[in-house]
Amino acid sequence: MRYSVAALLFLLALSASGLAAVNFSGTWTLDLKASDSPEPMMKRMGVPFVERKLAASTKLEATYQQSGDVLTVTSRAPGFSRVETFHLDGRTETKNEKQTGTYTIRTAWSKDRKQLISTSHFRTKHGKNAELIVARKLTNSGKTLVLTQTLKIEGEPDGPPIRRIWHRRPHI
Repeated sequence: MRYSVAALLFLLALSASGLAAVNFSGTWTLDLKASDSPEPMMKRMGVPFVERKLAASTKLEATYQQSGDVLTVTSRAPGFSRVETFHLDGRTETKNEKQTGTYTIRTAWSKDRKQLISTSHFRTKHGKNAELIVARKLTNSGKTLVLTQTLKIEGEPDGPPIRRIWHRRPHI
């Protein structure tokens, strides 16, 4: 009887570790050459020309701090800094942003717990309802973060997804 209990506990531990979510913690640098330009998507959202050009050419660095069901992302570039907090338990939150105004966001793990999916609903500068889906996943043994953004705007055909490739900065 003891053997079967121990075996059961071992199997439960193995299966639980397989369900463990990915941890994105670390400092990441955007690879502009490997990434798609966000400019077409930003144009669809009504972002002004100069801001689109700047966003497409800015070298970003992002620090991810993940603890439990909270992910904090601090993005930096020359003259730019932004802190975002994501609750990973699937709750819907209302936030406010300069570009989009008030929006809702829901962040949850994919069924296989290997991707973190954030879905935001907002209105474009042109007054249309929009949905932005951001999927984050690690590749290359955790050294590369692939961020895929899909924008859906009411009454418009879906544009192609935009992939942004980030590389983990080595610990110093």
